[in-house]
Amino acid sequence: MAAPSPPVAAAAGARGFVPLEGPLRTLPDGGADTVALLDDELSAAGEHAEGLLAEAARVLRPGGLLLVSARNRVHAAAAGEELAGVRGFSADELERALGHRGLAVELLCAPGAAAALAGRPAAGPADLALDRSPGLLDAAPRLLAVARAWRAESDRSAAFFTSLPRKIVAAAVLCRDDEGRVLVVHDSFKGHWTIPGGVVDADEDPASGAVREAWEEAGVRVDAGPLLGLFAGTWPDRLVLVFGARPAGGGTPAPAPVHTHEIDGAAWVDLDEALRRVAGYVRLQITRCLERPGCVWSDPGGTRAT
Repeated sequence: MAAPSPPVAAAAGARGFVPLEGPLRTLPDGGADTVALLDDELSAAGEHAEGLLAEAARVLRPGGLLLVSARNRVHAAAAGEELAGVRGFSADELERALGHRGLAVELLCAPGAAAALAGRPAAGPADLALDRSPGLLDAAPRLLAVARAWRAESDRSAAFFTSLPRKIVAAAVLCRDDEGRVLVVHDSFKGHWTIPGGVVDADEDPASGAVREAWEEAGVRVDAGPLLGLFAGTWPDRLVLVFGARPAGGGTPAPAPVHTHEIDGAAWVDLDEALRRVAGYVRLQITRCLERPGCVWSDPGGTRAT
């Protein structure tokens, strides 16, 4: 067992483990069955915590175990505590940090959370089944994780990609005909007018998704042009890409929604009329795209997915 903390190494040796004590950077690749970071080393590493996890992954043999504890950032904030000089982690942040190093998390818990909830002394017996419950992971001062090192490169890649954040990507068209009129649609589910757009499908590029949505929602074939605006929002975590567009072949084809279960109206209207009809967040998207095309906008509270 490799442990940079002398007390942890001594405790491991007393229990029959062969301790490899010292800074992880001095230990050989794949030289340890287990690495223990149980003395707040990860939190104390601060902005270098990811580097410490990288060293731990290097020292582990394929299939070896990493034991790590870290200060619980969410619990500290709820308790009004300052984590002066150390880095705290939420449960999700710790799991992602381990996954980024290709480590598969087998156990994630908050020791003592169940006892605290029941009013029992924190030093009493741990209730692991409850301490690992998602709802209790922020109810104790520390998080404990057990993660296994990858056995094959494919396992490492799988753990890494699983740890990446997931964003919803939507794409829309600000489509105008030769007279400058804007193509708008009425979304029966949302209950308001908007511009054609929706979530980009798997393995679909955003521009193609915007073209597809224009056909499905308005029944108009369009050619996507430049990206006029990128809007980032939260709840859900998403990106909305708005492309300029023209009707394919020119002219002003009569709109006829294909997905009538979603769209119950479509029209070409003057820009001023479009801005009057559409919902407020869509109006903001349109005006930003026209006034400052090509910009990136962050609007967590107001820019909803198109």
